Amino acid sequence: MGCKRMDLLEQLAEARVPPVPQSKRFNDGVRRKLHPRLLALHIVEFAFGATGWAAMHLCVALCASLHFTVTGKWLEKSDTSQG
Repeated sequence: MGCKRMDLLEQLAEARVPPVPQSKRFNDGVRRKLHPRLLALHIVEFAFGATGWAAMHLCVALCASLHFTVTGKWLEKSDTSQG
């Protein structure tokens, strides 16, 4: 029965690690592959998330100001959709 190392850190100490990619080639790959995807993700998040959120809050504010114009008093906190 051989001596088997049970400690995971000891096993990892002998594991071969691939070399770090060359800086220029790695940076070019990131620019080519990752940046367009991140830009597309940001545009989608803004178009569907932030724009909808801002439009909803704008509508709440406009409805509250319309209510104030008609009735002469602001809505109570419990009367709004934010409460």
